[in-house]
Amino acid sequence: MSVTLVLAAVLIGGAAWGVWQLVQYPGGWSFAFSAVHKADRQDLARARAAVNTVRGRASQEVSAAQERLTRAERAYENRIEQAVRELKRLRSAGRGAFAEELGKLSLYEHVAVLEEQEMALAGLEVRFEVARSTDTTFIYLRTSDGRPELAEFDGAEFAEVDVRRFSLRIEKAVAAEEKFRRQRAEAIQQADANLEKARADTADVDTARAALEKVTARHENSAELRKALAEREAAFDRWEALTGRRPH
Repeated sequence: MSVTLVLAAVLIGGAAWGVWQLVQYPGGWSFAFSAVHKADRQDLARARAAVNTVRGRASQEVSAAQERLTRAERAYENRIEQAVRELKRLRSAGRGAFAEELGKLSLYEHVAVLEEQEMALAGLEVRFEVARSTDTTFIYLRTSDGRPELAEFDGAEFAEVDVRRFSLRIEKAVAAEEKFRRQRAEAIQQADANLEKARADTADVDTARAALEKVTARHENSAELRKALAEREAAFDRWEALTGRRPH
């Protein structure tokens, strides 16, 4: 930075300080700067500082109480969001993990899919058959609502033993799904209860809010602040009597 810029910055800073001094100590140059009135300025400054100290301490306490309330509210909301996510996860199982595929028939953890036709495993009927005359094997599927589907496997491409094994695997998956559904129903019931419990558990929030209201009310009607303000007004009176101008 050049000497000229440094000098300009010093001059601007000095001018700003001078204006601030005149505003803080109104009444003219002598009252704002003269050593004769240094004690008067110190008297006014002490009164102002006392008010600022009380208000600053109050602001810190209120801010700390507000932060505790904010943390309690955030924790409360997080608990609810976590409970909602868990409930949504249980209710929306989707297809689940991919298990196996044979021809156009795919098996997932919770569904079977034949040529984009999705069939829930819950209540699914499975039957394996062989047509010896055409060397073709079939897996008949019937959904819980009665919709029939037929997966056909050409013997030249799919061995009977592989199709039979796949049919058995689907049956085992159906049995596992029935167990899963029963367990999921219990888990959903528990998750519902956990969500209601999370929503009802407002103790930490209520305690933090009550503490904030208490500390705010205490500082709004603080005897210490009233005393500091009264002393500042008295200092203003003394300055006004001295200079004819009342400080802000």
